[in-house]
Amino acid sequence: MLRLAALLAVLLPTLALPASATELDGFWMDSHGEVVLEVGPCGAAMCAKVVWLRLPYGPDRLPLTDYRNPDKSLQVRPVCGLRVIEGFTKQPDGTWGGGNVYVPDLGMGFSGYATVLNPKQIEVRGYVLLPLFGSTEVWSRVQKPAYHCEKDGVPPAPPPKVE
Repeated sequence: MLRLAALLAVLLPTLALPASATELDGFWMDSHGEVVLEVGPCGAAMCAKVVWLRLPYGPDRLPLTDYRNPDKSLQVRPVCGLRVIEGFTKQPDGTWGGGNVYVPDLGMGFSGYATVLNPKQIEVRGYVLLPLFGSTEVWSRVQKPAYHCEKDGVPPAPPPKVE
């Protein structure tokens, strides 16, 4: 009984941490330097939305929309501010997964997971059916972008500095 009480005393504080107290919180740039996502809590899980785009305009020279989405009614929504990762929770193996990744460039959603490599890098994998059938990128933590496309409009800005 004493061992159980000691174990609970150690585990309960970590289990009670809000979703915002994770190593995923913050701003992350994809491996190609094309997009910055802001990762944070959404309910009990982690989500991410687009906050910076290297190329913020679409082929029509207007602010980039989700024009490749197969749902015609969603093709007009702006990519800036779009939630592209939903439902990631900490898994028993230490990864973050159980959620979905939406890729506007493809107009498709995938299963996915993220592995924290170090405080400044995460490996993100999106896949169909099995992790074997997917693609992996290493994202880098960056400073908050000089502009936030959702709040400041769409003008291009230099990429955020890697931390």
